[in-house]
Amino acid sequence: MKKRVCRARWLALLAGLSIATPALALNPEGELRVAALALPGGAPADWRQWDSFLTNVVKKLGGEFQPALRDRLGETFLDARYQLVGLLRSGSADPVPQLFTDTWQRLSPLIKQAIPSANQTNAAQYASFIRAMDAAASFSGLGQRLGIFRITPEALRGAAQAIGAGGGDPLAYTTEIDAGLRALLGFTAGLPDIRPSPLLEQGNLRRLFDKARAALDLGSVARAHAAEGDFDRLNQWVPEPKEIQEYLAKIRQLLTAVADRVLAKSELTPQHRNLYRQIIFATGWQESCWRQFIKKGEKLATLASSTGDVGLMQVNRITWRSVYDIKGLTGDIVYNGHAGAEILHYYLSRYAIPKKEDKQPRGHLARATYSAYNAGPGGLARYRGVGQTAVWKKVDDAFWSKFQAVSVGQDLDVKSCYES
Repeated sequence: MKKRVCRARWLALLAGLSIATPALALNPEGELRVAALALPGGAPADWRQWDSFLTNVVKKLGGEFQPALRDRLGETFLDARYQLVGLLRSGSADPVPQLFTDTWQRLSPLIKQAIPSANQTNAAQYASFIRAMDAAASFSGLGQRLGIFRITPEALRGAAQAIGAGGGDPLAYTTEIDAGLRALLGFTAGLPDIRPSPLLEQGNLRRLFDKARAALDLGSVARAHAAEGDFDRLNQWVPEPKEIQEYLAKIRQLLTAVADRVLAKSELTPQHRNLYRQIIFATGWQESCWRQFIKKGEKLATLASSTGDVGLMQVNRITWRSVYDIKGLTGDIVYNGHAGAEILHYYLSRYAIPKKEDKQPRGHLARATYSAYNAGPGGLARYRGVGQTAVWKKVDDAFWSKFQAVSVGQDLDVKSCYES
């Protein structure tokens, strides 16, 4: 035990930091856990363990923070989720060190701001957590350059324990819907029942998730607005050429229905409500050409990307893990449409409008909403060139073209997707 402590202190001193000082002393167990964040020994935590750790920490803090800080906490969390998917998409072998460093730079100031108004127990937990994470962050730069910095599962569990996050294993990766996480992000409305397609290929849902996860490692509403049978049919329908007009009319009806459901509890103005509907139509066109499924023999397969985006609105299953049900996203067009509509409303009402994107040079609320939908809160201004690459410029311009068609009543021009 003494050798481990000495080694930890030596590595810490090499990085120019002191793990324990008289003013900020940690107990021996805490000191070892902090040191473990920077020691080269032991298997590193994988991205699922990191994501579970961060989710549990954020949920714990969200239940204690004041509203203004809670909103910034949710923004930091979502940007971290989008960054995770981006790093995995790029083929990063170990995205955790960068995720740790970038997320902690944003999370640390929020926790420090919360300390003065926190009760004694929470304030002590916050201070202990900050010391642990700061020690690791101080070492991470040099450690990564030397090739010896890694974050271990043991260390993440210790840090979670320091702040009192997670009832069981704080690194357990689950896809179950988490009401606490939905509440933190402001998604308080109920979700539609899941009515999965009976024609999905056997095992398709499980295989889709595994395929997307492997690729990333490597590189009811209907009853309220239309006949239930109409939307059930959409869960079994990939249209033949002669059916396309009828199919698109039903999808338009569905998109109108999910918009109505979200707007029922919305405070958007009439002007913004109409804009919101147009954003939904244009986003569905951009993301999937208004499709949930493709034909695979006599069965259906969910339209899915290798990076975990699925269905009508191409909702990412890793970004929105535990906010939405994966089986619903993959197997039910109504559920997927509702999820996409809810996310779009979130970005329009909580980001694009409050941040006055329509008052910015070349600004537009619809374009800002879609940029955030595609890139997270931090990507709100991407369409205006803020952090925009050539690839994403094409995406943003393509959405804008579709939105302009929708805004003049030409939403059924989506039919061009089906013309060879």
